[in-house]
Amino acid sequence: MPILKVEGANLHYETFGTGQPLLLITGAGGNGSAWHSAAQHLSQHYTTICYDRRNHSASTITGVQDNSSRLDTDAFDAACLIKHISPSGKAIVVGNSSGAIAALNLLLNHPDCVDMLGSHEPPAFGALPPEFRVKGEAVINHIYDRYRNSGPIAAMEEFTSGLGTGSEGELMRELMHPATSYELRANCLFWFEFELRQYPCSDLNVAGLVKLKEKLVPAAGVDSGDGVGVAPIAAIAAATGKDILRLPGGHIGFMTQPQLWSEALVKGIKAY
Repeated sequence: MPILKVEGANLHYETFGTGQPLLLITGAGGNGSAWHSAAQHLSQHYTTICYDRRNHSASTITGVQDNSSRLDTDAFDAACLIKHISPSGKAIVVGNSSGAIAALNLLLNHPDCVDMLGSHEPPAFGALPPEFRVKGEAVINHIYDRYRNSGPIAAMEEFTSGLGTGSEGELMRELMHPATSYELRANCLFWFEFELRQYPCSDLNVAGLVKLKEKLVPAAGVDSGDGVGVAPIAAIAAATGKDILRLPGGHIGFMTQPQLWSEALVKGIKAY
């Protein structure tokens, strides 16, 4: 299994196919295997890279960590992977959910590593008007308090109760539930402590994204409509004057409809 040693961590990654590099960044759970089905289709067009984010699944830490700046660390890790794998030192990057927040941070901190950046439904409250940001942060803080007072299973069940009853909601519950496996429990506990509040509630340099708008592809699921999960990327799209690229499925359409999602992504990237 390929490992890239970076400052403070060993990053486990996998590559599929050949061609222009495409780096995929996972959201909650942090495990690159979430992309495997889509990667099989994307590999027909790109050297597709999946990886476990630092301290998730097979990507281990090797030294003291500064968890107060994990978004910067995630961006650093992604940049290191791109420079390690890509002959040009650049890649197309696609992030989902909190991985989409990390992807935006990669674009802002390491723009020279990014050919194009697809940010799919980032829960980035920092892009919202103050009154809506406050409401979002209150919900997140409530879930965290539930975790601290009642444990991860009770908190996760409350968090996932609003995900719907369809196949996507069921899959998201399975992927994030701490009772599913020891690996997911470890990922889940790390997410509660160091990502649940920190990533959505972080400030976002929207003005910086406007300057880099030629590289930005705002994206959301067709089935997500214009719901609360799409509000941040809609605000980013409006600020940058870009249309939202609509992809099949909802928040995790790359898992529930991997072939259609991948085909639409490839077409959308070429159109941009």
